[in-house]
Order: sequence, then structure tokens, then C-alpha cells
Amino acid sequence: MKRIAIIIINVLLAAAAQAADVTFVTPQNGAQTIGPALIEITTSAANIDRVEFSVDGALAGVARKPPYRIAHDFGTSLAAHSITAKVWSNGFRNSDEATIRTAALTAGETMNVDVVEVPMRVRSAQRLQASDLRVTENGIPQTIRELRADRGAARFVFVVDRSLSMGDGKLDAALRAIASESPLLLNDDRIDLVLFNHNVTKARSIRRGEQLPSVPPSGGTSLRDALASIVTRERTYAIVITDGGDRNSAISESAALHAISNTKMIVDAIVLGDASNFLREAAKNTGGTLVTADASTLQRALHALIVDINSRYTLDYQSHGNGAGWRSIVITPQRRGIEIVNARKGYYAR
Repeated sequence: MKRIAIIIINVLLAAAAQAADVTFVTPQNGAQTIGPALIEITTSAANIDRVEFSVDGALAGVARKPPYRIAHDFGTSLAAHSITAKVWSNGFRNSDEATIRTAALTAGETMNVDVVEVPMRVRSAQRLQASDLRVTENGIPQTIRELRADRGAARFVFVVDRSLSMGDGKLDAALRAIASESPLLLNDDRIDLVLFNHNVTKARSIRRGEQLPSVPPSGGTSLRDALASIVTRERTYAIVITDGGDRNSAISESAALHAISNTKMIVDAIVLGDASNFLREAAKNTGGTLVTADASTLQRALHALIVDINSRYTLDYQSHGNGAGWRSIVITPQRRGIEIVNARKGYYAR
């Protein structure tokens, strides 16, 4: 009996010494949570059978393979929450757990939970599901609400350079291409035209296929002012047609990028010459595309661009865990055979 007792004590001591670590990735202890969010842990345990997540004493979900996380809706309650992750391993013989407590929101506090829309170009042999992708914002995992293969109705603004350097048929080619290719847009899309040189015209509505009158090229170039003039909170595709840089804008490059890098504006561009760094950054930040062409290939380039826009995916997620300022978005595939060609890189939140 004495020998058996010693063996049992040794086994218990060995098990205690080998207790695995369980660490919360999100949310963090003392963080505030509201609405849909991910609950995720890492653990040093081996041979894991499953991870059980409980919120306020009730089972909220189970994860059986890494990454060990679940999506949970904390609702609109301002109360604190107790969150426990219990890791079962070695044929359910061992268990390790950790508990955190989130902070309550007081009556005098506010917490912004923004719905972010991310346009993206993806190559995949199979139709994508939300579970095929992972989204982080400033490194914090986000919950995907919806992934749509159709882009939905939107506002299209053709932002066309009419400066003196757009002579030699380039400006006429741009206006003809818009008239020819605008019928590719959806019936519910709104179409506007903005012309700019050193001055910027007010956006005016145009019809699909409308033959646009010839405009004489003249003056300088205020591209940044033109793009900043159409900023809106509605879903907007700004298609820029220009032949070069910006010499006359009043708004600075950083201020213009800040203005257009909101959650629902995408900048695409066809450049008849050398693209400016500003235009490249504007397209990259918003998930758009920049291509080069000349007067003879402009219509073909616009056709390909609109076809590409019509076939893009749109991903929606509910932002949480970040404050005001620049929010960097990273989207990664969760299975083989998915190539993310382009997606919004981030946005500024107030």
C-alpha cells in the first residue's frame, strides 16, 4: 500500500509539473468586448482533442484544430464577461484551462464597432466561403460577417484628366472609351463624370453609352483635388484616366490619401504615361488596380478593368479592438489553391 501511494503521488506531481500553458490571443484580459468577435487561444499542450470555450459559465463553442478559436456574439450588453478556455488532450485524460475577464463599458464611455467593406480580387478554382479566409486589423483577428461574389450596386465616377498634356487624341480617346464601355455597368449603378485640369469640375451624372462632347485639353493638373472632391461614405469606384503626375493640387498627398482611404471608396486608374506615387498608393490602399495604356489601347484597358470590377469579391467584417487612426487590413487564405491578387490594405478611422 505504501509503494502504491508513493507511485500515485509521483504521477500526480509529474502531471502538475507538465501542465500546459493556455494563453488568450483575443480578447485580452481587461479588454472591452461588444458585438461579434473572435475568441482565440494558443496552448503548449500536445495531442489536443478539443478546446471548449465558455462565456459567463455557458458553453459558447468548441474548436478541434488550430487555430483554436470560435466566433461569438457578445451582443449589446455593457457588462463584463468571464471567458474560459478548457483544453482537453491525450484522449481526454488531461485538461488545462485559463480564464480572463473583460471590462465593462460604463455609461459615460462609447465604443465604435464599424462594419468594414473590403473589395478584393481572388483567384480560386472553387467558389470562396467566408471560412476560407482570415482577416486581421492591426494584427487583431476580426469576424467575417459576409463574403459576396457579386459586388452590388455602386457609384462609378470617371475622373478624367483634361490638362494640356492630354492632347494628341488622348482626351478624346478617354471620352469615347467611357461612352463605349459604360453599358457594362449594372443597371442599378450610378455614373458620374469629373473633368480636371488645374480646376476641378463638379461631378455630373451621365447615362450608359452617352456620347460625351469633345473637350479641348488645357491647363495644369489637380488630380489629388479631383479625387478628394468625390469622397463619400457610399460604395464608390473612382476610375481615373490621366497621363501623369500632379502639379497644381491644393491638398497634400498625405491629406488626399487620408481622405480617400475610407471604407467604401476604391480607386482604379488607367495611366497614359508614368504613374505618380500618389496614384499607386491610392490604388493599393483602397484595393484598386492601376494599369498603363495609350490612346490606341485605352478602350480595351477600360473594358478589362470594368469586367474585372464586376467579378470581384466583397468581404464584410465588423471591426473591433482598435482605436482611431490607420487600421491595416491583412487577409490570408485558410486553404491551398487560393491566391489573393489584391485587396484593400487599410483605412483611416475617426
